[in-house]
Amino acid sequence: MTTEIPLTELDATRWEGLETAHWSSPATMVPRVLHRLAAVGPDGGRPEDCELLYCLIPEPGRPVPSATPVALPFLLALAADPATGAARGPLTALLARLLPAAPDLPERHRSRALPLLTDPDPAVRRAALPLAPDPGCLLGLWRTETDPSVRLSLLLALAGTATTGARAVLAETLTEDHPALYVAAVHASAGHDPDLPVRHLDRLLTLLTDPALRPRFDDVWYPAHRPGPLTREHLLWSVYGLLVHRPDLQSAYPGHLLAAADRTGDEALRREAVLLARHHGGS
Repeated sequence: MTTEIPLTELDATRWEGLETAHWSSPATMVPRVLHRLAAVGPDGGRPEDCELLYCLIPEPGRPVPSATPVALPFLLALAADPATGAARGPLTALLARLLPAAPDLPERHRSRALPLLTDPDPAVRRAALPLAPDPGCLLGLWRTETDPSVRLSLLLALAGTATTGARAVLAETLTEDHPALYVAAVHASAGHDPDLPVRHLDRLLTLLTDPALRPRFDDVWYPAHRPGPLTREHLLWSVYGLLVHRPDLQSAYPGHLLAAADRTGDEALRREAVLLARHHGGS
């Protein structure tokens, strides 16, 4: 046994007769998946195995399926155990979907999930953010977090709270040196101030077109429900979208990117600039 999950208890549980949220996923499949996740060791773990367990999340407006409270202690044990390996982040993401969707589950389960917010693994901390009980918790995490990818996810989570503290964090991060965090702050601020990206457009263009800064956009921005992180090229398109209310600037944007690519010889930037120009011309 490579993990602390109580496998004997798992085997002793009667799964026949329990229900999941999807007729095509019988409850008897759940212990098989949990066994597979528990047996892989710290260097294994297939994130796709976790997708099979999404049948435990109740459909909106529907009661919690009977298999969910039975499986939940095992899910929590696997997510917390380093021996689960690469599946810990996806398992935590599953819990972050499941627990808010099932408010009638015992409070002890939510309490057991909270340590995931401060787990040593940044992937687990990122995935656990929806489990934060309130904006004050997110602010506390922001003050102590040092990993750029978790800070970026925290920033976006805080922006969704629309609190005074969140607005202060956004204002602070608009002076951030890390290019991806700064771009994230612009995106997050645009929801309540659509003209803010216009005022920051010069700096956005400088950061997004500097070849030396391109690696600093890698492995930092992990949107929810997306298999991988955003790259600088993704962000070139998202900034274009922020200018939709200013057709003049949006129309000129691909040209600015192309001019920068000509100056620096950045072929990746050139490709995106050409695609954006074609997109704009066809829209």
